Amino acid sequence: MHKNTRLLPYMRRAIYAAWIGHQMVSDLAREYKVTRKTIYEVLERARINDFENHKSINYRFRTIEYGLKKLSLVEKKLQKKIERLKIKRYEKSNPGEMVHFDTKKLPLIRGEAKIAKREHLHVAIDDYSRYLVADILPDKGQYSSAIHLGEVLETAPFITELAYSDNGSAYRGRASHAFVAKCKENEIDQAFTRVKRPQTNGKAERVIQTIMREWCRINEFKNHEERRRSLQRYVARYNYERAHSALNGLTPIQRITNYFASQSVYNA
Repeated sequence: MHKNTRLLPYMRRAIYAAWIGHQMVSDLAREYKVTRKTIYEVLERARINDFENHKSINYRFRTIEYGLKKLSLVEKKLQKKIERLKIKRYEKSNPGEMVHFDTKKLPLIRGEAKIAKREHLHVAIDDYSRYLVADILPDKGQYSSAIHLGEVLETAPFITELAYSDNGSAYRGRASHAFVAKCKENEIDQAFTRVKRPQTNGKAERVIQTIMREWCRINEFKNHEERRRSLQRYVARYNYERAHSALNGLTPIQRITNYFASQSVYNA
């Protein structure tokens, strides 16, 4: 344990529990006498059940997602882009070239008081492959959005080059803004919808409609943890089993795999 650590494991668990209970990050920072950035780091690790004190840890495993991401990194280094990314193209030409982000307020779980705070669905969908990363977080603030971006970076089988979103405070702000800072840290460009035209983020809007119709509205959940686990099962089916008409009957993971296979043949 680092000699200067200020938050012990039991404190980290308490912070995460308070945040899940909708206590604000700024209030937690004052209570524990640390910066908001430190609280955010605690919350980010807590999402993968890590409450220990250490400087860093590698959460990546040698799965198909990890292997494809390595291929994506090699591909990115091999190909020198002639011009900057252009939003005008309807569909991008490689995985991770543009990932759409958006949020949706979820309904209360049966039995909850009407005044209870509602959780938010966070989605990120790849423009090229329709690969989906979704999670449920206590709100749609900058810290929750940054945590979700971290999940995209850890789990998506490609390198995210550009994050496309609306102009809301969840995604846009100064350099110290959590989501903006995480984009900069990972060399991810940002682009935004036209002002007062959120429909220009159509792929994210449509996948939210699909999730609400096919998952949220047809299931009844006993508690928040059950709802989150159910969402992860739905996302797994969406990425690995569901044939998408927009992908000519392929699943998202099949389209990503086919892309890298074709690039390997081309480069050979």
